[in-house]
Amino acid sequence: MSQRGNQSTVEYDETERKGSEADPGAQAKTGTSSDDESFLLDDETVLVDTRPTWWGWTGSLTLAGMFVGLGLLLSVAELALGILALVPGVLIAGYVWYQRTYQRYLVTDRRIIVVAGMTTRTTNETWVEDVSGFQTKTTSFSRSRGYGTITVSHTVTPSGFGMGGDLQLQGVPDYEQVAQTIRRRQSERKGR
Repeated sequence: MSQRGNQSTVEYDETERKGSEADPGAQAKTGTSSDDESFLLDDETVLVDTRPTWWGWTGSLTLAGMFVGLGLLLSVAELALGILALVPGVLIAGYVWYQRTYQRYLVTDRRIIVVAGMTTRTTNETWVEDVSGFQTKTTSFSRSRGYGTITVSHTVTPSGFGMGGDLQLQGVPDYEQVAQTIRRRQSERKGR
């Protein structure tokens, strides 16, 4: 029976600000947040285990709040009309919750993995040494809240990864620190 290697993870708290530039290894915790880690190799070490930030869903959650508010306001005058306006708000909020809760971004000592889904699980991944291009992107709104998008290009064919063969991690909390972790691992894996 083989045992999985030391699985240190860095879980980023969205409420923390950039005041701590600590080494990811110093913040490491043992274990990961999922019961099913069948997509990990036996001796693979998890360096980053995070989910998209709630801030990335600000527009959708605002729209949901407007529908819920309108529904509650209309239910005072006409209950059926209030419920009709309330339902889209609840559906939007449920969709956002599902999308955020059942998506994970993992960076291991060997791979970058995007895991999505609850009952049907989909994983998109690339080996760190296959990364040939790396991009971070943020807006002034997302930068002020500490999240951004990380896109890695790789030498693998684009099937399953979207247009252009890129693997995209959207709404990554503390994206600069995650990007640095990937850069360090890429440098170590390529022996530079």
